[in-house]
Amino acid sequence: MSEEKESPIRSVDRALEIIEVLAKHPKGMGLLDLSREVCLNKTTTYRMLCAIMAHGWIAKEPTSGHYRLTLMLFELGSKVSARMNVLTVARPFLDDLSAKFGETVHLVIQDGTDVVYLYKEDSPIQSIKMGSQVGNRYPMYCTGVGKAILAYLNDDELEEIWNSSRIIARTSSTITELSAMKDELEIVRQRGWAMDNEENEIGVRCIAAPVLNRKLFPVAAISISSSVFHITDDKFEIYSKAVIAAAKAVSQQLGI
Repeated sequence: MSEEKESPIRSVDRALEIIEVLAKHPKGMGLLDLSREVCLNKTTTYRMLCAIMAHGWIAKEPTSGHYRLTLMLFELGSKVSARMNVLTVARPFLDDLSAKFGETVHLVIQDGTDVVYLYKEDSPIQSIKMGSQVGNRYPMYCTGVGKAILAYLNDDELEEIWNSSRIIARTSSTITELSAMKDELEIVRQRGWAMDNEENEIGVRCIAAPVLNRKLFPVAAISISSSVFHITDDKFEIYSKAVIAAAKAVSQQLGI
């Protein structure tokens, strides 16, 4: 009777168990010792190791022949940690922006094809209120914060997000062609900030900058938003410099 094929769930369980065991052995383990600890035969253990190694999570030391974890977990953990810490780090800078300019400020992170609002500070002096709320999701292609993030993704990531999004003209100013968006994002990279010029909502402008890590990957974005009557053309330079400075300060304090 042939051996029953292992279920995908069981394979995942075993792979995670191997990773957890190796995490306790920084210098790595030999195949025999590892197979004993995870209670698998050498053939199965070796097969699982090869699968995990193919994804870069485990490496084999050429001299000792021991298997050890790579820095992949550290890199992934750093990304998760950055998302959790970014709000705590960014909040004083966001509050300062709001108080200084009397406008609404936002902090967002990417989630799939959207941005999710982590924080919002309404203008302390303006009567106009933005429709955004903490926890709200908005498409990336038509928001300043979304474009600030998109500008620092590679072409494959950009096209995947674009093709997975429902691209509609939310206003007459919304960019709905990928080629035009690529041109727009090149401008964003050159000047360091993005703009939603009534592209998501009539009468509302947003100036945004990305919070980048050391590899220039966007972990978040911050913005100043208000009506077109408050963010007039003569304020673009002042607001953009302030938003860029705040985003860079957040990046530095995150230390990622």
